[in-house]
Amino acid sequence: MSVKENIKLILQKVYQISRKKETPRIWLQHLVCEASGFVPGQEIYIKLNEEDKEILIQNREFEEGDSESIHQVHVSSRINKVSGEARPLVDSARDSYASVISVQDKVEICVYSLGGYSRVVVRPLRFKLFNTETFETPSDERIRLLSIAAGAGIGTSYFRSTQYFTPVQEIEMDEDSAENLKLNYPNSFLFHGDLRDCNVVSKADVALVTLPCNEHSSLGDGNQGVFINLTLAAAKIIKAAEPRIVFFENVPAFYKTRAFTDLQALLIRDYPYWIGPVKLESHDFGSIAKRERSYSLAFRYQEDMMKFRVPSPPSKVRRKKLKEFLDSKETEHEWKSLEKWLASFNSKADKNNAWANRSTDLTFVDENATMIQCIPKRYRSHCASNTYVMNPDKQQWRFLTVTELRRIFGIPDDFKFSIHTPLWRIYEQIGQSACGRVFRAFANEIAAVFFEAMLRVPSPEKKDEDVLPFELDADGQLQLLMI
Repeated sequence: MSVKENIKLILQKVYQISRKKETPRIWLQHLVCEASGFVPGQEIYIKLNEEDKEILIQNREFEEGDSESIHQVHVSSRINKVSGEARPLVDSARDSYASVISVQDKVEICVYSLGGYSRVVVRPLRFKLFNTETFETPSDERIRLLSIAAGAGIGTSYFRSTQYFTPVQEIEMDEDSAENLKLNYPNSFLFHGDLRDCNVVSKADVALVTLPCNEHSSLGDGNQGVFINLTLAAAKIIKAAEPRIVFFENVPAFYKTRAFTDLQALLIRDYPYWIGPVKLESHDFGSIAKRERSYSLAFRYQEDMMKFRVPSPPSKVRRKKLKEFLDSKETEHEWKSLEKWLASFNSKADKNNAWANRSTDLTFVDENATMIQCIPKRYRSHCASNTYVMNPDKQQWRFLTVTELRRIFGIPDDFKFSIHTPLWRIYEQIGQSACGRVFRAFANEIAAVFFEAMLRVPSPEKKDEDVLPFELDADGQLQLLMI
């Protein structure tokens, strides 16, 4: 089936075929089944197409084909431990599948939908290193946004909340984050799998690139992308999508690595104009939480780069107190002993622990605090680099709740977390996201470039040999970009 047909491609997942009693196994997990509209107990139809090397699964009978190649199965289920709800699964193994798929090989699962009709196509992974399949998406005349390494989709939601952007594709590897993306962006195309396996890309106007920072941050392993190189795959996807502007967000150390310079080198022919990296602190933009990140942008056209205004902190931003973000006083919380926490922390010095000398000035704060520390992925741990809320008598402390963190980060009200996701994982997803204030500032400035471009008198196109790569540094100085 071609993505050019009337039926819409809404999800692609890549995974490795397992076996069931030495037989190739089709294993459609919750994300695929729910995107297809399959429900537990429902009868679905499976057809083997050996000629096209495809296994077709759909929720209605096939109109044509050899009846011997078609069989029916019922959708099974598993009870989710968090929500208590039964979630659909399809588990089918047959010797005949071996004519299309092989154990341990990678396959792509494509979900197509049109009204109440859904079709799932299982086939060997179709991947060409130097050729990426692309498609145009229907637009509501907003700026089309592609999110690479999208996480749970919080960064994407900041762009959408400006009302200038429409998400058209998200790419994410983590299963629970992918489920959250499909929940929040049901009409956008989702690729769930390793970035390096993505070979179907939507055309876009802007690419939001938030590659994993754990290889580069001070809390990570420091490998700097040497052993897991995602930049080559990211460049392939960006070049295929052909966005007008590429927006990068990451920890400051990322931009000093070979991973970023390699990415620049791969994109420089199509994107010769760069801004940044620009280091910004979210607290300067009025956030109560610190979050130092660096941002960079790549442009196809020099006029766009020259018109872009790097966001600067508001000069008279009002500093809010923590109590403005806290839940109501009637809310019940789990309080912990401050004395026990301090005893554990002080014992680290006896063990020569590197964390023993950490400052605790912002570790425990009351409701009148106007600054708290950066909320990391591991916020639910007991660590001096986190910030906890003290009770009025300063004898007990508690974690900030998810609803409180939503207010602090500025996560839009219409953004949802899956009811099937454990609480600890939601904390991680928030900690891996970004400051809503800074993201919206960049999103608005990017949108302004598109509005200005609509009114601009077209300039004569320059030949490739006439184009020199330029960079606008953090001080606003224009210089030749040397890579």
